Amino acid sequence: MSVSIQIDKNSKKPLYLQLYEDIKQKILSGEINYMQRLPSVRNLCKTLNVNLSTVTKALSKLENEGYIKATPGSGYYVVYSEYQDKIIFEEENLIDAEGYINLASSKLPYSLYPIEWFKDSLICAIEEYSPQIFDYIEHFKNPLKEYLVETYLKKLEIVTSPQELTVVSGAQQGIEITTKSFLKPGDTIFLENPSYLGAYHIFSNMHLNIVGIDIDQMQNIEDYIKKFSPKAIYIIPFSQNPTGVSYSKEYKEYLCEISQKYDFYIIEDDFLSDIGVDEGILPIKAYDKYDRVFYIKSFSTVTMPALRIGFVVAPRHLSEEVAYYKSMADISTSLLIQVSFYYFLKNFFDKHIENLKTYINQRQKLFLRLAKDLQIDNRLFTQNVQGIFVSFYLPPTISSATIYNKLKTQRVLVQPHTCFYHKPASTNFFRISFLDCREDELQIAMQKIRKVLNSAYQKEEV
Repeated sequence: MSVSIQIDKNSKKPLYLQLYEDIKQKILSGEINYMQRLPSVRNLCKTLNVNLSTVTKALSKLENEGYIKATPGSGYYVVYSEYQDKIIFEEENLIDAEGYINLASSKLPYSLYPIEWFKDSLICAIEEYSPQIFDYIEHFKNPLKEYLVETYLKKLEIVTSPQELTVVSGAQQGIEITTKSFLKPGDTIFLENPSYLGAYHIFSNMHLNIVGIDIDQMQNIEDYIKKFSPKAIYIIPFSQNPTGVSYSKEYKEYLCEISQKYDFYIIEDDFLSDIGVDEGILPIKAYDKYDRVFYIKSFSTVTMPALRIGFVVAPRHLSEEVAYYKSMADISTSLLIQVSFYYFLKNFFDKHIENLKTYINQRQKLFLRLAKDLQIDNRLFTQNVQGIFVSFYLPPTISSATIYNKLKTQRVLVQPHTCFYHKPASTNFFRISFLDCREDELQIAMQKIRKVLNSAYQKEEV
């Protein structure tokens, strides 16, 4: 490699830190490109006249921060893309842009929003509970909590009480107050790699020791547990974001068993299991014999995002802590929304979910048929499509940000893998969701994806 890496031995700054900063700056400036191999450790030691410890310490810091990745027998490669920090929310600004086919967004099309049903529910709430529902604190027996415990959760085979359930303003808040309720800085937490970066940022801000387990290594989680002794694991068990992977009943039961065996807690993030309950797909919490699971449920994806409503079912001995941190966050989730959502759950939710299931099943079948007809089904990372996310493999030398930009110029939006990794990428892919587009748009987009994929693999083979 012709790039000149330099350090100043007369500087008071530690040599390893100088080396780290110089390589990082060259990566960020594009002087060292994506998937370019760095000089070998031996070469750096010889060229810079420094010891092995200096070089390995600098490279380890770069690897831990997601700039480079070690490939056994080959060396260190740059895995950071210049688009990594800015793509993650870009598609939100283009959702309604004229002419774009949006396969990046996970929201429902407006036509599936249960607006009229929620309007009726809102009227019921005002007529029955006004003016109390306009206060900060509930001065009445909350019908939402009662219904969740006595009816909704029973369908999921989760047994709890209103005292163990805390209503929250969306999954993000649920993750944050759950984490604060039992973890402290320095505690080790596992999460899938890749995973939802919103959770990662919460864990990072709390200064937890975050250990990412590559999604295809989750079957070997016990080996990681023995090595790192985690206090918790954060997991999305159904239609995992971003890979689309769904875990089996046996694996969920296994997680509950080892959580007891090795004394850690499970933070379960459930945003979509409503569409799978009739097929026997249950949350991890349903198998929680040892009271080790924090069950975080959000209704944003399956209803309307602006409702910002969900709940946490905590282990009994930690439920008061979760409720405390919720009260510190915002006193209470809007009582108007809570009671309105109670009427929606009671009167309309099942009908809405049936409509949603029909829509998603049709889209799944169409997607799988298109992938097979276009002969790109062999490029799928997600083999058993059950939810709303699907991921396509890419060759290791092709940046998913490059694929993102090629498709964007063709008016197709996808999510590159750089939006989901908090450490060097183990799998190079991009994610799509087939929710928020018409059937004819999905067909057009899939044809464009086929051309881009075929081009990427042809370059790999040359």
